[in-house]
Amino acid sequence: MIVNFHGVRGSTPVSGPAFTIFGGHTSCVEIRTSQMQIILDAGSGFQNVMLCDDLPVVILFSHFHHDHIQGLAFNKGLFARRNDIFLASALCDAAHLRDMLQIYFSGSYFPIDFIEGANNLRFVEFSALADMVASAFSVASALSVETLSLNHFGGCVGYNIIMDDRKLCYLLDNEYEDAQQDSLAAFVQGANLVLWDGMFLAAELPNHRGWGHSSLEQGISFAENVDITRLAITHHAPFRTDNDLLALEALHGNERILIAREGASVTL
Repeated sequence: MIVNFHGVRGSTPVSGPAFTIFGGHTSCVEIRTSQMQIILDAGSGFQNVMLCDDLPVVILFSHFHHDHIQGLAFNKGLFARRNDIFLASALCDAAHLRDMLQIYFSGSYFPIDFIEGANNLRFVEFSALADMVASAFSVASALSVETLSLNHFGGCVGYNIIMDDRKLCYLLDNEYEDAQQDSLAAFVQGANLVLWDGMFLAAELPNHRGWGHSSLEQGISFAENVDITRLAITHHAPFRTDNDLLALEALHGNERILIAREGASVTL
């Protein structure tokens, strides 16, 4: 399993000389195996995903805030790909997922009705996703996905992606509370890599209660007390410059703690 980071920012994309090392695109993570390509969220980083035409492609949405969906229409591979792309979310049913994306990419917010015009987007029920992918591509199902509700305004879900005896946990847009410790610890048990929402630092949390995000320090503390191999801090605040992140990397980065960078890959 190869994990590619295409977007590691939260809230809004950023650009300029202060953001060239860690990147400025919003949330998008790609998982690639010999059997399947899975994209977790379609922030602005989605435009840089090289969509496979010879593998099943699945896009899973954790929720529908703009920094997790805004890039969906901008990947040119969508229009060149011959096979269906499966879209699903454990947060809602297939019809609601389609409606949410169609509202965002039509009318007052977007110049064309992108969802209506993209005829290779196949919205499916999350509970039926693995079987539908296996059936469409005539392969044995290689996809196992577990979910957990997270603490974020408007709702959000975390995902466990289990393939090829490897486990990746996706826990973005979660305002960590001590009451979550046991459920989160059980959810990530044995994970090779956990992606953690590090939007804020501990000193910034008091002024951001209710914003739906955790801190870097909470992630590091959490990782020390659970059975995981590595933890990647991502969803960096848009005001966090390369110098800021390099300083945090020097202070906290090690074999177990990774400060995620756009364009980086991790092999599990």
